[in-house]
Parts: sequence; C-alpha cells; structure tokens
Amino acid sequence: MGIVKDALAEHEDRVTAITVYAIEVKALVLDEASDEIRSNSNPDADKLVYAWAFKAWAEGKIEGTAEEVFDAVQEALEIE
Repeated sequence: MGIVKDALAEHEDRVTAITVYAIEVKALVLDEASDEIRSNSNPDADKLVYAWAFKAWAEGKIEGTAEEVFDAVQEALEIE
C-alpha cells in the first residue's frame, strides 16, 4: 500500500506544480471569489506550460517519466 500512496502523492505533486505554473503564465485562471480554476484557452500559454514542465523534469525538479510529466500537464490543462 505504501508504494501506491507514494505514486499517487508523486502524481499529485506533479499536477499541483504544473497547475501553479499554468496559473502564473495565464494558461489557467484562478477565480479567487469561488476558488475555482478554469482554462484560459490560450494555446501559446499552454505551450509555455509544456516547455516549463519538461525543463523542470530535465532539471530534476519534477519526478517521474516523460510520459508521466506529459500526462500531468494534460490533466492540469484540462480543467474547465
């Protein structure tokens, strides 16, 4: 069970870090009044998120495989 919890925690950490960055570059918008996140539908900002995530992964700041990083970016950006 510890391995599963660790894998889930690692995934959540990836998605959280990517989501925070996506908000910073305005790929996602945080509505502070409702505390909800929505997509900004900005393809250029989305590209920045992918680039940042893979750079962070290459620098060892984000754990996982390339596929796990890609999946986490997709999950973060799919927020509606």
